[in-house]
Amino acid sequence: AENYAEGEREGHFVRDASGRAHVGKWWMGTGSPIDFTSPAARRWWIEQARAVLRIGVEGIKADDGEGYYFPPDVRFADGRSGASAAWAYGGLYRRSMQRALDDAHPGRGVLFGRSGWTGQQAVGLTWGGDQASDFWSLRTLVAATITAAASGYSNWSHDVGGYLGERLVDRCPKELLLRWAWFGCFTPLMQAHGRFAQEAWTYDKETLDIYREAVGLHERLVPYVRAAAATAARCGLPIVRPLCLMDPSDPRGFSVADAYGYGPSLWVAPVLEDGAREREVPLPRGRWIDFWTGEAHEGGGEVVAEAPLGRIPVYVREGALVVSYPAGHVAGGLGDTPETERPLEATLWGEPACGRAGATLADGTRVRWREGRWSVSPDRPLRTTSR
Repeated sequence: AENYAEGEREGHFVRDASGRAHVGKWWMGTGSPIDFTSPAARRWWIEQARAVLRIGVEGIKADDGEGYYFPPDVRFADGRSGASAAWAYGGLYRRSMQRALDDAHPGRGVLFGRSGWTGQQAVGLTWGGDQASDFWSLRTLVAATITAAASGYSNWSHDVGGYLGERLVDRCPKELLLRWAWFGCFTPLMQAHGRFAQEAWTYDKETLDIYREAVGLHERLVPYVRAAAATAARCGLPIVRPLCLMDPSDPRGFSVADAYGYGPSLWVAPVLEDGAREREVPLPRGRWIDFWTGEAHEGGGEVVAEAPLGRIPVYVREGALVVSYPAGHVAGGLGDTPETERPLEATLWGEPACGRAGATLADGTRVRWREGRWSVSPDRPLRTTSR
């Protein structure tokens, strides 16, 4: 790179045992990692990023950053060795990139990071790495999503369909793609990324229709998810909520690795077996309503739920008020309409135990239901419905 000589001359790279810039191999070739423990190196690297951010780029995918690239004897400016600083490196990398985004685009910049370690959930988003396109990988990813949430990671994502492909040589099979898309629908950030042609429109009409429905529902749930994200920012409770966080006294809490809470009111059970058209779902305690059929269930045990290719089992806590965008608003494209001016749709699921229910959105909008009467403050377009 053109700027390598400058970085080496100024001492901005991690050093090897002899004091020279460490040159290591990684998946894109060879290079010298920035020493983010050095204030001067951090400033220099942020300045490199600013050249791109100034032209309007508002997001950074901070791919890589794992500590296993460092031999144990390399040296950092703060005196640490590779052995002692390696796993802090991803966090240092993230914070530098977040600082660059904050300087260029206050309150708007998005940081997407791959490497994560203790404490790094506080900066940007993390995705689940590179999966092969098979059901074993999907099952593992769902478990990873749940354990990441239990570790404090709220802003989470994954590559719908798997990045590496089926057996690493072919694109994701249709059924797996659709099961993965529904899991992505109920993930904070839904993204599609892969080595092969896995766009829904390259399969068939059924695939495109089902995939479109999953994407549309994900976008409709943005107000609900952003409200859960605001809760995470205030107190650390993640958007994805393992049973052990939802109900710590439930003895099943640490054994459920294939279903999870999504925000305060939804319970999601991805379909993780090839050819399955139903699955057993462990329900948290309390009363739950089937998102698709409206059927009510008593929680605390297991139910067998239908799971056709066009959906996965999802349940709503009885008495919950869920705020979303209307389907027509999403289908027409969100555009640049300010968040506070977008129309809302509020759904009351069952009868609230105390005769009232409410939701406060990330933008401060408050939607309330009390003894049959709806209100929204500040005033904005609101469509209401009950299930």
